[in-house]
Amino acid sequence: MFFAEHHITKSMLYADFEAILDGMVGVPEFARKEMRGGYCLINGQLKVKALVLFLIGFDEDGMADTTWNIPLRHLAEHGGPGPDMGSGPIRLACRSQCPVAWHQDQLWDPSMKPGANDFVAVRDLLRQRGPKMGLEMDEDLPPPTAPPVLSEEDIPTLGAAEPDPERVRLARTIKELRLRIHTLESGQKEEMAQLRYAQQQKEEILNTQLEKVLMQFKTLKSQNAALREQSGSLKEQLEALRRDQQEQAAQDRDQGSETERLRQQYQLELEQRLEEERARLSDELHSKEMEVLNRDDLIAQLRKDVAGLKHQQMKVSNAGGEQMLRKLESLGLSFIAFHPGAGHVSIGADQISDYMENPLAFAARKCLVTEDHYRAWLAHYENPVCQVAVGPEARACGKRVIRVDVPNQFKPGVSDCNSNRCPHCRSDAAIDNVLKFR
Repeated sequence: MFFAEHHITKSMLYADFEAILDGMVGVPEFARKEMRGGYCLINGQLKVKALVLFLIGFDEDGMADTTWNIPLRHLAEHGGPGPDMGSGPIRLACRSQCPVAWHQDQLWDPSMKPGANDFVAVRDLLRQRGPKMGLEMDEDLPPPTAPPVLSEEDIPTLGAAEPDPERVRLARTIKELRLRIHTLESGQKEEMAQLRYAQQQKEEILNTQLEKVLMQFKTLKSQNAALREQSGSLKEQLEALRRDQQEQAAQDRDQGSETERLRQQYQLELEQRLEEERARLSDELHSKEMEVLNRDDLIAQLRKDVAGLKHQQMKVSNAGGEQMLRKLESLGLSFIAFHPGAGHVSIGADQISDYMENPLAFAARKCLVTEDHYRAWLAHYENPVCQVAVGPEARACGKRVIRVDVPNQFKPGVSDCNSNRCPHCRSDAAIDNVLKFR
């Protein structure tokens, strides 16, 4: 089954899904999308026994991702307890309860809200489309009787009475509510991590833009000072010429109108030259401003082109190795790397080159933080000590602090500061107790 916003958009038998995975057919309506899928096992009464909620991507032609390799049957057989869908509690494998840790990121949590319950949508689809898909109900089977599923406190002691059916239903309801709460908490944590990651990216972009504007301002300021000095020099030259003209006029005052005409003509030519010089300097200033504005964009584009050429060269040089990796992957091998904070990360054959180029950036994306944030957290994780500068030599305090184990919960300048070890912070006996305990 494939889920849309609040309903199931497409359903098929597992054999048809295998044809999609083998690349024999495509699904054009899923082109360029990552779809939420559901693998469902049912009994003869068309009741759900097990459900695996997985994610799968499709390319621009609607063909399934060739690196997709989730063991649906294994997850269905080893899933945790889920809600009762008519034949007792089902076995459920989703992001909140995944029996195989490294497949957790490839699963999704169901919605259990009133009016948008994914379990109700699965149940209704089996009722409506089950016979049309060739799933016939076995009329000879007796009605399903769900065995009671009790917690440890619900198991009667020796000689006690049988468990009350009302308590059984209450225990099932409590388990379903716990699953719903855990699902909502997981979704909220993931959403908060996405928001923190987006905020960090925006802050880095704004800081870069601010530095760029400051550099442009400094350049324009220096150019403006140079133009002012040049303008002052021209004014001094003009004043000197005017004084010379006045002196020459005093000497030639008796020579008649011809000298006056020549003086006026000279003054007009001089003013015209000054006006042309002002226009030329103004054009040069505008040209300099445009060069400053375009230089950084050109440098950024050139850096991007160089990085693209390096990446392309690496892909060409690693083409043979990538074919070998894909062949190994087709034989069922998985490439898994461990990074602090991210845990065991599954790496596809097409991601090997990106991973080898910058493993820390790859791990940072998995942790939903920037690379600089992940590096700062990693230094704190490997050596959790206070980084506040103390003393005349401004050395780091170096005292032990409480280690933050999750990257997106680490705050530089706060998580790596021990308030009771630094003279600039207040004493906190609670932190000493925690450190002594550790």
